[in-house]
Amino acid sequence: MSRWLVSQGDRQFAAKDLDELKSLAKSGKLAATDMIQPPGAADWLYASEIPDLKGSFTSSRSSMLDDVDAPPAPSPLRTPLMIAFGLITLGAAYVGYDFYKQIPTHDQLDLLGEGGLAMTQLLVTFPDAPVLAKPDGAPIGTVAKDSTIDMLGKRGVWYHIRSADGLDGYVKNDHVIPGYLFGGKEAREDFDPLYNPDRYVFVENSSWLQLDQRKSNLTVFQFLLQNKSKFVMTDVILKATIKDRNDKVLDTVEIPIEGVVPRHEAVMVGTLAPPDRDKTTPKRMMTSALFQELAKEDEELNLRWSEGVEIEMKVSGFAEAEIDILEVRAVPNAEATK
Repeated sequence: MSRWLVSQGDRQFAAKDLDELKSLAKSGKLAATDMIQPPGAADWLYASEIPDLKGSFTSSRSSMLDDVDAPPAPSPLRTPLMIAFGLITLGAAYVGYDFYKQIPTHDQLDLLGEGGLAMTQLLVTFPDAPVLAKPDGAPIGTVAKDSTIDMLGKRGVWYHIRSADGLDGYVKNDHVIPGYLFGGKEAREDFDPLYNPDRYVFVENSSWLQLDQRKSNLTVFQFLLQNKSKFVMTDVILKATIKDRNDKVLDTVEIPIEGVVPRHEAVMVGTLAPPDRDKTTPKRMMTSALFQELAKEDEELNLRWSEGVEIEMKVSGFAEAEIDILEVRAVPNAEATK
């Protein structure tokens, strides 16, 4: 039996027929902006572009408006986007659907043509997609459907983005579509780390200890950051979770880390203290890769460098601490993509 493929953000699954798709749409488990690949087709369509599904949408996984109509004719922004990708028709592959859409090939995904969807850019598929200051935080604005936005990182089901007008915040991953999803299996495998970098960077060999017996709330974490992708990773934000002896969470601390994690490498994270008499400059948490570059210019920095991240806890009575990746960004450059 032919299957209909469905793409919802990071998740993909197959529906056996149109009746199953209609059922999913009516129950709110299929959104009008989800992507569908009909049986025998190479193209992907918005769910709202499938004639037999029109009128089936009651809501979406993200509280979409009811009965979203099929997308209108391409906007001035979307037209050059399609041209940059190269238009292909679906009619020959699936009779009965007189739609066409651009799907970038594996080689085209890193071509940054004018008006095209660049690497680490996202296409907005949700009308007036809300942008939040922080995941699950307060809205700070919206981005228009069919606009492109820059991806600054990924945090769980949220993309950290910047819009063309400078709006900096977070959007839900099912409100946008990254171009690599349309490039076939090879493209998805090659470029997945760019859009899901948090799947490829890991905290390894982690430990923590009380730094000073006189200061019971001062502790140091020691660990490595392992990058298992071919892309350089940066803008890492870690989360320290503090627990008591009963495994109850007492506090969480976000720890921004400067520097990069080279591709296919593991690096230590450490602390660069300010000069002894400097009481205003804060300590800098950074990767050993960045520190080594800085130390080439100033050997005195070696006296102020220590392995591990020193954290002053706001709670007492902690007995356990964990370090996890909270947010990270992959860097698309010519060297990393070879």
